[in-house]
Amino acid sequence: MDKNALITDILEGIGKADVCMLCYLWEKNEKRLMTHFLQNEAVMDPVFRDKVTDSKGFCNHHMYLLYEAAYGGRRGDALGYALYMQSVVENLLRGFDYLPIGDLKGASSGIFDFSNKRKQKILNFEDRVEYTVQGQRPCPACESLLSSDRIHLETFLEMLDGKKFEIEFKPFRGLCLPHFMSSIRILSQIKVKHVDDVAKKLVEVEKDRFKLLFSYLSEFIRKRKWDYRNEPAGAEVNANPIALKMLAGVEGLYCKSFRNFFPPELNK
Repeated sequence: MDKNALITDILEGIGKADVCMLCYLWEKNEKRLMTHFLQNEAVMDPVFRDKVTDSKGFCNHHMYLLYEAAYGGRRGDALGYALYMQSVVENLLRGFDYLPIGDLKGASSGIFDFSNKRKQKILNFEDRVEYTVQGQRPCPACESLLSSDRIHLETFLEMLDGKKFEIEFKPFRGLCLPHFMSSIRILSQIKVKHVDDVAKKLVEVEKDRFKLLFSYLSEFIRKRKWDYRNEPAGAEVNANPIALKMLAGVEGLYCKSFRNFFPPELNK
């Protein structure tokens, strides 16, 4: 991706994000992907269709988002969804045909004797079923989003490595906790000259942001007490949604269902 385009993305995120600019970019990319996946260019691409088949479709989160995208726009979009699902179901049926059902004949009702080989056969059967119904690669949407997120993270940290960024882009208000941790983890792996300075900036901004969040939460709780219930609402009215986005990030971020597929720095 073009460096200038990446910088433009980061600056857009800083200017428009209500909580975490990297979450803003994640969500923007996610919406774009859902639309792209339903276009003929993607649906008819045999390589991409194989990815969808190998992953047994998409993760729960993106399966629903793709369904909403399919039925929320042009009627023809639903065809793309059906074609993906047909490939996945066909693959599942093929896998079911190869399950060693015969190994289970005569098995007791859930009570196994660990001293004989019957237990091992049933474990093997369970493993085969798991292999058949679970994806052998990550959700294609999660995979694409994670790759873009990594690129945005690196670009952001490189930008943060200079005084110009600190002076000109003061609106930067911190990151959600998952993105903050990801930034810290990859900081030593990329070309940043002043690692300690960048880490200090990240921590200081994050600490200030959480102090502000704590004050919002405290005020929100105080105004729920009987003696203060008639006080006019202020910034604290958004304390809970801000806390949700600050602590968890955007919905679906770093989906745990696919942690085993993630790069080590994002899998701790």
